Amino acid sequence: MKRKIIIDCDPGHDDMLAIMVAVANPDKLDLLGVTTVSGNQTIEKVTRNALEIINFLGVDVPVHMGAVSPLVRTVDIGKGKEIHGETGLGGYVLPKSKNEVASTDAVSFMYKAIMDSKEKVTLVPTGPLTNIALLLKVHPD
Repeated sequence: MKRKIIIDCDPGHDDMLAIMVAVANPDKLDLLGVTTVSGNQTIEKVTRNALEIINFLGVDVPVHMGAVSPLVRTVDIGKGKEIHGETGLGGYVLPKSKNEVASTDAVSFMYKAIMDSKEKVTLVPTGPLTNIALLLKVHPD
């Protein structure tokens, strides 16, 4: 049986690899969606990265924009920018995607996907856990 997953990420190199592994294993993984969170770069840049990665891989997977900043501190992309560069992908430039975000509410997407699924859904967070924290806070069930 395929495991249903949602990758919650701030697409830099590691997150791009996680998405690639999920897409490369369709017999084992059912990628329900990708949610983004500010971390390696701004939410706008990491969301654009997710859209471009999905487009580059040629798959139809929705991307949902999530948290713009951390819950208890101000956003600081300084270290992320040092490591991951101006775009978040260390200077690597993917072809521009015409795809748009499916929603700007990653938490609602995750909740609906989990609650609507007959099988368990595994969250695969590879970035800051802000979206996951919000999911648990807003939907403690």
